[in-house]
Amino acid sequence: MSRKLRSFHRVIGAILASFLLMFAITGVALNHSSQLKLDKRYVNWDWLMSQYGMGEVKPDIAFLIDNKIFSQFGNQLFLDATPLIHIERPLLGGIALEDIIVLTTDDALILFTREGEFIEKMGAEAGIPAPIQNIGLYHGEPVLQTRQSMWRSNFMLDTWEPISLQGVSWSMPHPLPQSVNTELKQFFYGKGISIQQLLLDIHNGHILGAIGIWLIDALSVLIIFLSLSGLWMWARRLG
Repeated sequence: MSRKLRSFHRVIGAILASFLLMFAITGVALNHSSQLKLDKRYVNWDWLMSQYGMGEVKPDIAFLIDNKIFSQFGNQLFLDATPLIHIERPLLGGIALEDIIVLTTDDALILFTREGEFIEKMGAEAGIPAPIQNIGLYHGEPVLQTRQSMWRSNFMLDTWEPISLQGVSWSMPHPLPQSVNTELKQFFYGKGISIQQLLLDIHNGHILGAIGIWLIDALSVLIIFLSLSGLWMWARRLG
């Protein structure tokens, strides 16, 4: 029995030694967090940010217009990684005219300058046909597809006429470029996880959530058991 207990001690001791080494290293680093400026250093690895609920940013939809990305996250409209305005309806598409960008929802057109400055919103009161399904260009002129028919206007967007056309260049969704994705991640999540926070969560087990807390408790119980059984074996040897 004593031999088996000693063997068990060696295995558990090796496990706990690794844990105590990690505990000591993170503890020393945290004690000198200010000097090491750990609260000002960040990591933003995708797998780590996912662990903190900071995964990849996924827009509801995005469109490439005039070499710029217009995307929607909930009610917020973005130009690349810059927030523009709030819109209550889903974004369906967009086109670039001579001096303006025209985005569309199912009930209105939203106009911006080429630099992304909001101009106005045009709905039924401006004669915009609805419900809109898509927007496109035909020889440089804006075309709307509604449930009932197709409509074409001029660059002023002031008159619309029903028409049947082939070869319209319809607006299509576009994936986020990696550069915009990176900027949006910083907009939503900041620079990432501070090294101080990461070390603290490793130190107390929170890096693994509820499981990590129970793991720390289990290792603590093992330390208590190992200490008591070691004292018992030492007492028996003295006896």
